[in-house]
Amino acid sequence: MNAPLFRRSAWIREFRHTPAPRARLVCMPHAGGSASFFRSWREPLPPDLDLLAVQYPGREDRFGEACATDLGALADATAHALRDYSDRPLFLFGHSLGASLAYEVALRLESDGRPPRRVFVSAHPPPHRQRESDLYRQEDDALIEDVRRLAGGNAGLLEEPEARAMFLPMLRADYRVIETYRRAEPPSLRAPIEVMLPLQDSEFSRDEAQDWQALSGGPVVVHEFDGGHFYLQQQPAALVRRLLPSLTTR
Repeated sequence: MNAPLFRRSAWIREFRHTPAPRARLVCMPHAGGSASFFRSWREPLPPDLDLLAVQYPGREDRFGEACATDLGALADATAHALRDYSDRPLFLFGHSLGASLAYEVALRLESDGRPPRRVFVSAHPPPHRQRESDLYRQEDDALIEDVRRLAGGNAGLLEEPEARAMFLPMLRADYRVIETYRRAEPPSLRAPIEVMLPLQDSEFSRDEAQDWQALSGGPVVVHEFDGGHFYLQQQPAALVRRLLPSLTTR
């Protein structure tokens, strides 16, 4: 008997999977984020595109698991989990921390002979332009203030003392993952890269967006959006529509 096409993994959430999709879009969230951040993308995607999202340990249905503390290990596990989905073309999208993860996962998939068609990176510099920061070592108030800054003054659940005690360890671990990530001479992908640049984001500049060119398998495309670091929360459908012309298997 043939093995089933889909073998469920703790790492992958299938917000849409069909028997014979044209391709699969795999989304990777930001520090403190979870797979459900991308659930609403099902609606603007055409029905022949599957939607998957990576679920990092330590949140939602993986809350009881130890959080990752190293981007390389996170990429190893994600790339391994995606092997079960590589019977169709894969497109990778990563926001903030997820942008660095998407790049690292793409490297591993290419090495494994399962290259993604395209990589979309959102609101984060390339590995060789990673900004210096050590918030993961600082007091709780400093972490919460950074979340407020990036989220336009709203720290969400972290404003509630009980929720703060529950979620801060996960957030601190995620900050450690991205703040300790370094690649002085990152290898180029064979896949082309497209960059999402929020124009009011103090965490990401136009020069840093263009510097993804050094790692792209083709001319880098930079898409500009009004908004700050979490621009995609306000305009998910518009963002997906911007991606659609590139989600082609031809």
